[in-house]
Amino acid sequence: MRCGPAVRASTRSPATKPSLNLSLLELEFFRFFRDVWGSMSDNSHNNGAYQLITPPNLLKAKVGGLGGGGIDVDAIRQASSAIEIMAGDFEERVALDVTMIMKLSHDLDADPSRAAKIGDKLSRIGLEMSCQGETFGFELISGVGASMCRYIQELGDPESLKGDVIRAHADAMRAIIKNKVKGDGGVVGTELVTSLEKLVDRMIAE
Repeated sequence: MRCGPAVRASTRSPATKPSLNLSLLELEFFRFFRDVWGSMSDNSHNNGAYQLITPPNLLKAKVGGLGGGGIDVDAIRQASSAIEIMAGDFEERVALDVTMIMKLSHDLDADPSRAAKIGDKLSRIGLEMSCQGETFGFELISGVGASMCRYIQELGDPESLKGDVIRAHADAMRAIIKNKVKGDGGVVGTELVTSLEKLVDRMIAE
């Protein structure tokens, strides 16, 4: 079972090795998204640029709706607390995974002959993020993880993987987790994921 958006079958011949054409302007564009949430004030979440969302406690709502009759309220509270702890753990795991992604991207640049193995590792990390991000309220992490997976899986020739493209995804993940941007991220979040998807489309098509 595949998590995240369905991966489209690639029709490009693997014989043509795509070249990286990331301009300096384009690289600065992704750095902007990495830093943009951090530059916003605490009150800027009302301007539509992004959303800091506290997920509703659905278990608590259900207990209240049923009047608490026949339900172990303490057990439900413990379960709710466990979910919140797991969400915090997820943020820590993403931060560690981002560090690993950056390392692997540099390993890729240093030794393209290892691209297949490195791509497999990156794909597993991206798949885990795309599956778990939305579960803990980080929809953008799911979108970025799915985009990275699609880039690796659809490119065809592993040795055509480019470290800069991988790092663009890692920078996006770092910004999302650092600023605890949950939900869809508003306008900035939508533009971020769309830009990554367009980058991936271009790299696959070359």
